[in-house]
Amino acid sequence: MGTPTVASVETFAMEHLLGDQEYGCAKFLAPSRASTLVKVTTTDGVHGWGEAFGPIRLVAPALAAQANGLIGKPVSQRENRILEPLSKSYHLTSGGPHVFAMSGIDTALWDAFARTLDVPVFELLGGGVRDSIEAYASTGYVTRTGGVGQFRQELESAVANGFNAAKIRIGVSPRDDYDRVKLAREILGPDRKLMVDYNTSGNLASIRKSLSLINEFDLFWVEEPLPPEDVKGWEALRSTGHNLTGGESLCTRYAFKDLVVNKRMDTIQPDLAACGGLTEGQAILAMANTWHVGISPHCWGTGILQAATLQLLAAASPSTGHPHIFEFDQGYNPQREGVLKDPIRQNNGVVLIPTSPGLGVDVDEDWVSLNAVEGLGIKASL
Repeated sequence: MGTPTVASVETFAMEHLLGDQEYGCAKFLAPSRASTLVKVTTTDGVHGWGEAFGPIRLVAPALAAQANGLIGKPVSQRENRILEPLSKSYHLTSGGPHVFAMSGIDTALWDAFARTLDVPVFELLGGGVRDSIEAYASTGYVTRTGGVGQFRQELESAVANGFNAAKIRIGVSPRDDYDRVKLAREILGPDRKLMVDYNTSGNLASIRKSLSLINEFDLFWVEEPLPPEDVKGWEALRSTGHNLTGGESLCTRYAFKDLVVNKRMDTIQPDLAACGGLTEGQAILAMANTWHVGISPHCWGTGILQAATLQLLAAASPSTGHPHIFEFDQGYNPQREGVLKDPIRQNNGVVLIPTSPGLGVDVDEDWVSLNAVEGLGIKASL
């Protein structure tokens, strides 16, 4: 019996507008929560699902352009499907909506092939080395109207829900950063992990000033103080002694190479819905392990991205000494729970790794179809 091939590819673009409930970071507030899902069906009738990051009106056409070329190809073929097109289309660069689209397709192929073999994806990634993982509450957002009251409420909710670690957004100004971090530490107490995320909202001078004010609060990591291409800036921040993290916007192993080899960051954060899916995520993980750099993937999408991220972390070697931790977004997003029949949950800051075949979760296809934006989805088939 040969390897099954791809019989059809379907895409579903989803968007939930936030209205006056916009939230985000110092640099921008997100007007919506959006994602584009990919469903691959094999000639054996097996389904696989993936998720693509990015604006749906840019990513959906990129998926449509790639879908027909996938039909009839072996479901087991993944790495060459990403690397060869990038090599031939080098004018497009190795980042952008076309790679986001590849990411969704790639994860769907992993899901379908693992389901064909009746094993969880982590078995194909080298085997599971853990059955659960610590999670942190990704919260403390910048809002248009919430102010200190809403910020406090979000942190108190994280504590009440059992999280032992939380990440907050800062970067409005050094003084505001100090006030937010001070309040967060008071709410979290001395023993919970506290991370801060600047979302590249400052320059070297403002970040140095901010860090000098918040040094006293025992930060677990400092995320994206500067854009990843600001090489000299990152080098200058090495002397601060903080655990520097970033990389959520980068695509493919090539973009991470310099960061890892030259240790510009202590922990990297590839997003499987953007970096090239599980194929590139596995390559980036191997590179990080080789140079003893930590990896804690960015995860700010639907339950499908959560499941894929957990599969990668299940097989992530602990040998580097860097702790792996799972980002559990707490912002309003109906898609996070809505796309799955049984959503991913945490208990006292711990998430169990799904062990069912594929990504280990079942997609609620009725919910997805009901919430898909009309006119942006496609279906390509034999």
